[in-house]
Amino acid sequence: MSLLNIAVWGLGDHAQNRIIPALSAMDEIKLIGVCSRNSQVVDACAKKWGCYGWNDSEQMLNSTEVDIVYIATPIGIHFSLAKQTLEAGKHVWCEKPLTCSYIDTQVLVSLSEKKDKVLTESFMYLHHPQFHRVKKFVDDSKGVHSIICRFGIPTLDKPGFRSKLELCGGALWDVATYTVSALLPLFPDQQVKVIFSEVLTKKGMQVDSEGRAVLRFSQGATAYLEWGVGVAYKNEIDLWAKDSSFFTDKIFSKPKEYQPQYKIRDINGNESVENGEQSEQFIDMFRNFIGIMNDKERVIIERENILQRAKLMNDIVNF
Repeated sequence: MSLLNIAVWGLGDHAQNRIIPALSAMDEIKLIGVCSRNSQVVDACAKKWGCYGWNDSEQMLNSTEVDIVYIATPIGIHFSLAKQTLEAGKHVWCEKPLTCSYIDTQVLVSLSEKKDKVLTESFMYLHHPQFHRVKKFVDDSKGVHSIICRFGIPTLDKPGFRSKLELCGGALWDVATYTVSALLPLFPDQQVKVIFSEVLTKKGMQVDSEGRAVLRFSQGATAYLEWGVGVAYKNEIDLWAKDSSFFTDKIFSKPKEYQPQYKIRDINGNESVENGEQSEQFIDMFRNFIGIMNDKERVIIERENILQRAKLMNDIVNF
């Protein structure tokens, strides 16, 4: 497979600190350029990483050198930018969630099929060895009784788009999407039903600040999800099976050099601790995305996964 050229659209702190360095560290892909309306940031990034810099997105989308566009903008404009990119004949790799509307997500998936382009959603933690270990616990157990996912963050000094309703700010789209996205690959062949959900907004705020949901899987497992912004930091997954239990911290977001730990209890409650594998989850994710590019079956699976996540979020919102 020939080397793929990728452009990054959106140059916030996350893109500059995690996305671009990860892409630049890889031999399998080339950072061809960056795009933003902020000319100073574009110039600085282009100089630092030795790539093109565009202030005009049309120039980027019309470039024959660009194969893939990574969209790293606020959630509320993902749909518009992804649509433009697909219509320009480029593959789309997009920050999570792809959109904050099930209908919009369906439109993008259909467009990617029509244009025969790859569409991905960047839940980076799903590709880290830590999540693979969680999946192994589920697969090896004699049946999961329940699962708890919690993700909450303190109030940010500079919340940016996260405080703006029109940009899909709020705890639901920023952090709850992580907890939802964890469930489906753990129970891939089961139906899931929302049996309780609440999304709460504090008085005087534009966007939601917390929520929780209870889900039931067709083979009996119950999932409790909880999320929030403006709370003490929590980022964990806890599984209770018929023959054992499993807990790990920092499951969703983690530093580059983080080494996971797994606390495992047997059927009698005796605990052991297992050290996990270190890995850079963004590089893990990008390698997975590269592997999808020329594999039609995996392209279809990724589209299906995107739709399943969007449908479950829609069910939680509309409970």
